[in-house]
Amino acid sequence: MGCPTALRKGCWTQEEDSLLRKYVKEFGEENWKHIAAKSGLRRCRKSCRLRWLNYLRPNIKRGNFGADEDDLIMRLHRLLGNRWSMIAGRIPGRTPNEIKNYWKSYLSKKIASETNKNSVPVKHRTQSSAMDAERMGSASERKQGKEEEEDTVAFWRRLLSEAEYKEKFVWHDSCIPSIQVQLFWFLSYPSFLFLWMLWMACDLSLNN
Repeated sequence: MGCPTALRKGCWTQEEDSLLRKYVKEFGEENWKHIAAKSGLRRCRKSCRLRWLNYLRPNIKRGNFGADEDDLIMRLHRLLGNRWSMIAGRIPGRTPNEIKNYWKSYLSKKIASETNKNSVPVKHRTQSSAMDAERMGSASERKQGKEEEEDTVAFWRRLLSEAEYKEKFVWHDSCIPSIQVQLFWFLSYPSFLFLWMLWMACDLSLNN
């Protein structure tokens, strides 16, 4: 029984690339098992697939990333994280490996530097806001203390005015009969008048 053929590793040659293009055209992009077995490349199917997807596809977009691509990658990374294949599926012509390398070498450092720049003014604004809040709190406390002082002065003035009023009219009120006394005399007057007239009638009859 012979030993299995050792797989090749390392960089791909132009002959291997041409042979891989030929068999992908013949078997399609999904049959990597057949391509690796029948092409004679002595490469595993994963290596063939990654070589095709990252370098040999005819619709791969070369060159620098544009500003719109940078913005799209950052937004997709916030949403999907390090799922480079899913991100690459939403950016036409860019491969997952290319996007991952671009993120780690440039975009992540750019975002970190912008975050550090924006953090300093936020700190200053926080301190300024705290000072403004403290000044507003002191002013509010002073205003409240002033209002309480004014309320206290008004209370004592009102109390003194009521005392002076009671002192001024206490004698006059004591000279006026109470309502109960007035009501007694009003109800008793007819009875006294009747008795007086009866007494006068009896006196006249005795004299005659």
